[in-house]
Amino acid sequence: MEIIKVEIIKDYMINNNLSKKSFCKLCKISYETLQKILHNQYNFRVNAIFKVAKVLNVEVTELFNDNKK
Repeated sequence: MEIIKVEIIKDYMINNNLSKKSFCKLCKISYETLQKILHNQYNFRVNAIFKVAKVLNVEVTELFNDNKK
């Protein structure tokens, strides 16, 4: 089950011609943290997703899938 909408992050990087490392610098997160987020691993700090949301200019809640069904 994917909890993070990684397509939003990937689309942003593509649309802004950013490498993963460049995106990490913008977000002030480590490359390893980004990898964890993109692979929906759950062992990253919560503040990292807030930093990503700020760069993407979205509410943090927009990055989470609503899996209630």
